[in-house]
Amino acid sequence: MNLTGIDLNLLVVFDALMMERHVTRAGERIGLSQPATSNALARLRNLTHDELFVRSRGGLQPTPVAIALAQQIQPALRQIQTALSLGQNFDPKSSDRVFTIGMTDYMEFVLLPRLLETLEKTAPQIKIQIRSGDRQHLLALLDSGQADLICGLFPEQVAWHEEEFLFEEKFVCLCRRDHPLIGDSLSLEDYLAVSHLLVSIKEDMVGRVDELLAEQGWKRRITISIPHFLVAPFILARTNLVATLAQRVAKEFADAQNLKSFPCPLPLKGFSVYMRSHRSTLKVATHIWLRATIKEIALAV
Repeated sequence: MNLTGIDLNLLVVFDALMMERHVTRAGERIGLSQPATSNALARLRNLTHDELFVRSRGGLQPTPVAIALAQQIQPALRQIQTALSLGQNFDPKSSDRVFTIGMTDYMEFVLLPRLLETLEKTAPQIKIQIRSGDRQHLLALLDSGQADLICGLFPEQVAWHEEEFLFEEKFVCLCRRDHPLIGDSLSLEDYLAVSHLLVSIKEDMVGRVDELLAEQGWKRRITISIPHFLVAPFILARTNLVATLAQRVAKEFADAQNLKSFPCPLPLKGFSVYMRSHRSTLKVATHIWLRATIKEIALAV
C-alpha cells in the first residue's frame, strides 16, 4: 500500500474511536465535529474494506480487524507523539494528555488513590489509563509503547529501560480481631496451627511462605488460594483464616475491617518496588513530570 495516497490523519481518528468507542466523543477528543468524524470513519472503512466498528448497547464495538490494527497503530502514534514532544514545555494544569501506566493490583491499591488525589489538585485534565498483568506482560507493554511507564517488581535488567526505586515493602500477618486461637501475638506455633488464605497470582496453592517452610521441613494448611487480594479482608473478617500480606495492604485492610496484624513469625524477606520507563522518554517533558509525580507519591506511602 502506497502511503502517499493515504490521509494519515485518519489514523488519529481511528485511535480516538478505539479509545472512546463513540463517534461524537472521539471527535471532541481530537477537535472534530460529529459529521467530520463520521466521514473519517467511512473513509477508514473504505480503506480497510472492513466495518471496523459496529453499534451495540454499550457503544461502538471494534471488529477483529480493528483490534488487530490498533495493536500496530496505537504504539506507532504514541512513539510519534513522544518524538514530537521532545523539548517542548509541558503545563500539567492545562494538559489533557492520557498517560498509560502498567501496574499489578498491588501497585494500583498502594499508589492510585494518592495519585488521583494529587492530580485533582495539580493536573485536573490529565487522564490515566491503567493496564494490568504479570511482570512479563508489563515489560512487554513498555517495550511495545503501549505503556508510558510501569511499576512493580522487576528483577530483570534491560539495557533500554530506566529504573527508579520507589519503596521497600515487607510482609505481615492478618486475621480477624476476635480470632479464637490468636491473641495479642502470633507465634510460629500459632501460625502453623491455623488455616491460611493465600493470594497467588499464579493461581496455585504454593507461595513464598510455603517454600520457606519446606526448607525447614514444615508445612502450613492453605484453605483457599485467590488470584487477587482485594477480596481477602472480607474473607478474613468472616472466618478464622490468616493471610500473609504486604504491610501497606494489610494496614489499609485492618483499618477498614475488624482485623489485626502481626509481624510475620518467619524470616520472610520483603521486596523492593521500582518504576520503569523506556530510555527513549528520559528527556520528554511529559514523562519527566509523570515520573517525578509518582516518585513524590511513593515517598509518602
